[in-house]
Amino acid sequence: MVKWQPTSNGMMTVTNGGLAGHSGKDVNLNNITVSFKFPVKPSALILYYGEYGGNINVEINGILENVQDFSDIDGKVIGGVTVTLTSVSGPKGVLNLQGRITSFSIGGQELWIDHICPRK
Repeated sequence: MVKWQPTSNGMMTVTNGGLAGHSGKDVNLNNITVSFKFPVKPSALILYYGEYGGNINVEINGILENVQDFSDIDGKVIGGVTVTLTSVSGPKGVLNLQGRITSFSIGGQELWIDHICPRK
């Protein structure tokens, strides 16, 4: 497990580079974590990602996992939610969450995300 250490010099940018493996604009999370508030509590969520270095922070239902790579949480249950990954190509993939989601946050160092899709 990677040691979690807060930072005050992160940044978020929006690009058109396709680095998260989906079409359209990507959100680059560079030493920053973003939290999502959903109008209803979803029972599933998918998110396209591209991980290009550094660590990953994933919080589901109040449980934080700080890991080196997404592969470290593949098949785990975090906060009562099952996590699975689908590889797209190289550093790109799809994060699949199954279970009731009351809170969700994600962040990293050289991380791109796109197409965040909660499901009822």
